[in-house]
Amino acid sequence: MRKHRKMAKRYRKMPINREADRAGRILKIALVLLGLCVVIVGGYFGLKLAGVDLSKDVFTSQPEISSSSLPESSVPEVPSSSEEPESSVPEPVSIHILGVGDNLIHDAIYNQASRRANGEGYDFSFVYQRVAEDIAAADVAVINQETILASEKFPPSNYPLFCTPVEMGDMLLTLGFDVVNQANNHSLDKGVEGIEAALDYWDSKEVGVAAIGLYRNDEDLMNIRIVEANGIKTAHIGFTEMTNGLVMPSDSPYRLVYASDRELLEKLVKKAKEEADVVVVSAHWGNENTSTVTQAQEELAQDLVNWGADIIFGNHAHAIQPLTLLTRESDGAQCPVIYAMGNFVSAQAYGINMVGGMLDVTMTKDFETGKTTFTDMSFKPVVTHYGRGYTDITIYPLEAYSEELAASHGVRANTPGFSMEYIKSLITPNIPEEYLDMGE
Repeated sequence: MRKHRKMAKRYRKMPINREADRAGRILKIALVLLGLCVVIVGGYFGLKLAGVDLSKDVFTSQPEISSSSLPESSVPEVPSSSEEPESSVPEPVSIHILGVGDNLIHDAIYNQASRRANGEGYDFSFVYQRVAEDIAAADVAVINQETILASEKFPPSNYPLFCTPVEMGDMLLTLGFDVVNQANNHSLDKGVEGIEAALDYWDSKEVGVAAIGLYRNDEDLMNIRIVEANGIKTAHIGFTEMTNGLVMPSDSPYRLVYASDRELLEKLVKKAKEEADVVVVSAHWGNENTSTVTQAQEELAQDLVNWGADIIFGNHAHAIQPLTLLTRESDGAQCPVIYAMGNFVSAQAYGINMVGGMLDVTMTKDFETGKTTFTDMSFKPVVTHYGRGYTDITIYPLEAYSEELAASHGVRANTPGFSMEYIKSLITPNIPEEYLDMGE
C-alpha cells in the first residue's frame, strides 16, 4: 500500500526546475546502484564466512508470500504435482436383483396358514422358511403375486376366481420383497372392487413396496415405480397377456397393461429408461404347463429390450421356460430374459408345476461413464413340496431337497415318476449350465 501512495503522490502537478531535477535524478540513480553493489558483495562474503555452500542454489529460493498481500493477477500459480490427485469418482458398484415365480395361493395353502395361526389370522411363514435368507440377501427382490389380495372386501377363495388373505402381503413384506407384480391372468378375478381392495392394502403399509401391474388411473400408471439400492435406480413395469376372458369396465379409471398394447408398453419402458439405471419388466405371457416359448413371447421380448428393458422376469407357464441373453440393437447391451421361472409356490397337482427357481441378476454401475450393465446371474432351483392330501406345503431349495423327499411327495399321485432325476430334467434343458446353481 505504501508503494501505491508514493506513486499517487508522485503524479501530483507541481512547478519544478526541470534541469536541476534531471541532474538530481541522475545522481540519485547512481547512488542507488552503488548501494546495491555494496549490499550484494557484502552479502556474498558474509555467506562465505558463515560457511554456507554457495554451490547450492541458495539465491533461487523464494521468500514465502501471502497471496492476500498481492493483487489477484500477481498470485503465482502452484506448480502441478508429479503425483496424480485421487479421483473423486466412486468405484463401480453392483447390486443383486432377485426374481421369483408365481406365488399361486390355493385354498390348501391359506387353510394351513389359518390353522398355524390357531384361527386368528394367517401364518404363512412355514411356506417360505427355507428360502427366506435368499430373499433377504437380495438388494431388490421381485415376485409375481398371482392371486389378488382382496380379503378386506371378499372372503378368501380358490380357483378359478382367487382371493388371497392380505396377511400374504404382510408375509411378502416380512420376507423382504421390494416389488410385487399384480398384472396376471387373475388380476380381474374379483373385478374392479378387488383391484381397489388390493391397492388400498398396499397403500396402507408404512413400509413401502413397489406394487406394479395394477394402477388407479392413467396418472398412476405413468408414475414409474423406482427402487434404489447402492446408488443404482431400478424401474419396474408389469404387464399381462390375458385376464382369462374378464375385462375391465369401459368406464373404470383403473388401469391394467396388456401385452397387445405395444404403443403403451414402449412408452412406459422408454420413460422408465429415462428415470432409472436399470429397467426391470415383469411379463405374464405364454402358454401354461410347457417349457416351449411362443413366437409372440420371443418377438415382444426383443422389442422390450430394444425399447430399454434391461431384465425381463417372465411368468405364467407354471413351469420353467428358457433363460437367455438378448442383445439391444442400439448399444449392444446384454439383457437377461427368463421366459418363465415356474411356480414359487402352489398346490397344483402335477410334477411340472412343482419345480421353479429364483434368478439372481447382478447389475454393475460405472459412475465414470454413468452406465449400468449386466455382469452376472445365477438361477437357483426350488421345489414346492407337500405330503398326501396337500399337507405341509413348503418350498425347498433344490440343494436341500433329496430323493427321500421326492419319494414322499404327494404329487406322485398324478406324476408317479417324480424324483430328483425328473426334477433336473425340467431344469437343465432350460437353464444354461454356466448360470445354474444346483448346490452340488
